[in-house]
Amino acid sequence: MYIFYFCAGNMYSAKWKKKYFDSYRRKLLDYSDKIDFASNDYLGFSKEERIKKILFNYKEEMVFSGSTGSRLISGNKKWMEEIEHTIASYHHVQTSVIFSSGYQANLGLLSSVADRNDLYLIDENVHASIYDGVRLSFAKYFKFKHNDINHLKTLIEKNKKQFEDIYIVIEGLYSMDGDSPDMVSILEMVDNKKVFLIVDETHSFGVMGKDHLGLLNSKEFGSQCAARVIGYGKAFGFSGAAVIGSEVLKKYLINFSRAFIFSTALPLYHYQLILHLYDEMIHRSENERKKLNQNIQCYLDYTKTNPMFSENFSPIQYYSIQDVEFSDLQQYIIDRGIFAKVILPPTVAKNKERVRISLHSFNTEQEIVHLVDTLKIFDK
Repeated sequence: MYIFYFCAGNMYSAKWKKKYFDSYRRKLLDYSDKIDFASNDYLGFSKEERIKKILFNYKEEMVFSGSTGSRLISGNKKWMEEIEHTIASYHHVQTSVIFSSGYQANLGLLSSVADRNDLYLIDENVHASIYDGVRLSFAKYFKFKHNDINHLKTLIEKNKKQFEDIYIVIEGLYSMDGDSPDMVSILEMVDNKKVFLIVDETHSFGVMGKDHLGLLNSKEFGSQCAARVIGYGKAFGFSGAAVIGSEVLKKYLINFSRAFIFSTALPLYHYQLILHLYDEMIHRSENERKKLNQNIQCYLDYTKTNPMFSENFSPIQYYSIQDVEFSDLQQYIIDRGIFAKVILPPTVAKNKERVRISLHSFNTEQEIVHLVDTLKIFDK
């Protein structure tokens, strides 16, 4: 309908433009010359000097060639399977399956693992890829209020008899709020007979848990999850993702996950770089992690008296905005030499508009102060 109006020449109505275009997404320019408070590269792994160092250390081991097809046709190699098993060992599970992105991993997992006799219970603030995967399945789904344990319990009890299996779907670290779920309370509801748990660790990977490899990265927690999604596009500053879990899960995915079956495999070196990045993460990133934690504390110190700023001890923060011309605010931030993204519905709920802030190991105290001072002028 909107395209019809556009082509018909009716887009010039001020009222129509106000209604549909004020928050319309536009392709962003290159803001690499601005202070980075937008990317998910929390530890600076994507920085040129870091990548050069990794390639210099490992390039003789890498196979720089294409994939030629899907993993189930011509795109598979024995050492890819070995890499997936090594990755699984880091996460205290039996095996893993690598996908080309976190979005595709969630889509491939959630669209296939449940059927019309099952129920998904998803935190209302989960990523769009989780919503899309759940909707592509034949399963029913209900949302529970964000991090609301009592609401989740109520939904489980209400639906236990009606459905064969119930899958709770949460994130280890929420991408817009920067908070984490109460895992102790959630795990009390999981019996792995009727009620199962799926956790997207994309944002918690690299900054939380044992070896910093995710909130649930331990033998105890790992065995209680039906599946976890580990994304490599955040703290790794790279791309790709792995669904980790049991051998049974892997066999199921390679037979029923359409996103895996019908996708061309990643280039061969991509798998090797993921493995080498694990080595960097576990053994050579302590300085970056220490600096990141210092920057989180610096941010919290400078914003603690201002209720408009979030207060999580995580790299993901935000500044709440209300009654502000959003396009003017975004341009003002850019003009001040800062790249931080104004987030609007439907990415967040109405009246939850915000400036999303990503903190990094490479940000300086001066940059953080400049960010806070820039946003404070919009306080109401």
